[in-house]
Amino acid sequence: MKFAIPTLALALAASTNAQFYNQSAPFHLILLSSNTTINGSTLSACHEGAAIEGLCLSNSISISQPESIAPGTFTFNYSDSVVTPNVTLGSPGYLTYLLQGSNFNFSEPMGLYVNPTTNVALPLFYPGDNLATVVSFDESNLMNIQGYIDDTKSPAAVGNITAYYRWYSCTTYYTGYTYVMLSWVLGAREPQNPTCIKVNVKRVFT
Repeated sequence: MKFAIPTLALALAASTNAQFYNQSAPFHLILLSSNTTINGSTLSACHEGAAIEGLCLSNSISISQPESIAPGTFTFNYSDSVVTPNVTLGSPGYLTYLLQGSNFNFSEPMGLYVNPTTNVALPLFYPGDNLATVVSFDESNLMNIQGYIDDTKSPAAVGNITAYYRWYSCTTYYTGYTYVMLSWVLGAREPQNPTCIKVNVKRVFT
């Protein structure tokens, strides 16, 4: 027996191979949280390795970030040729950061780094788009990741486009750097990292 994948699911799946050449106006990323210590905090790009940047809380002090840093400026790359499965939940595209050096400028998309020993993934900016993760901004400018497969059911439910907002602020370690960073929790369970605090990520244009 053959099963037909709904058109909307196909559109979302196709976005993983899209070329997102259009770029939005620049914006800041603001955290919204019931935790008053981090509510309203901005995110900044912080060094995680050669041409690799993480998303750190601008005002959080850590071993690798002894002082507050300026809020980061980001853009959203999207494509007119990719169908938006749900306009309310937002168009698919890449969150990007312009890494500037003395003799180079790299527009880097964000991708989730997954360590198989934890359910806390790290959003990192890498050169090139082979590691990029497709995200969206909904009608309230909240960043989400969308999916159309719900494997919490048996058999899995396929075809209903859902936006997930599994963002947290966590103290993390990656290749020698310890920061308080935006993180993404894999699956529906609580993060195993005890420092994680639930947040939403809002886009505010500059």
